[in-house]
Amino acid sequence: MERLYRAGTKSSPEVDFNPGTGILKVSGQSYPENASGFYQDIFIWLKDYLTANRGRVVMELNISYMNTSSTKCLMDIIYMLEDAFAEGSDICINWYYSAKNRSMLECGEEFREELSMEFNLIPQDSGQ
Repeated sequence: MERLYRAGTKSSPEVDFNPGTGILKVSGQSYPENASGFYQDIFIWLKDYLTANRGRVVMELNISYMNTSSTKCLMDIIYMLEDAFAEGSDICINWYYSAKNRSMLECGEEFREELSMEFNLIPQDSGQ
């Protein structure tokens, strides 16, 4: 399986899914005009990856802002990971947030409440 990489733009996050390491990174801002279109091939890639892989998967989410439709898409990704966890995969989500960005902390807390897999809320200082 090939790596899925997309450079970030002003309105869409950087995406780096590396099947060799099992690390799936999404970082930056997420408010593309068509969020479901932006995330569609990511859903497909992740579904294929989770079907073929039972090793450890670490999702690194470092989103500074996301609109409502991006939040829904990220929820769908997180629920795909939760389903894989329920089927025996070793899944971990690391949710990075700026200590100055209370809304992203609260968003991460809301996601974590609904999940049984490892979900870490990791503050970052303003220098990062």
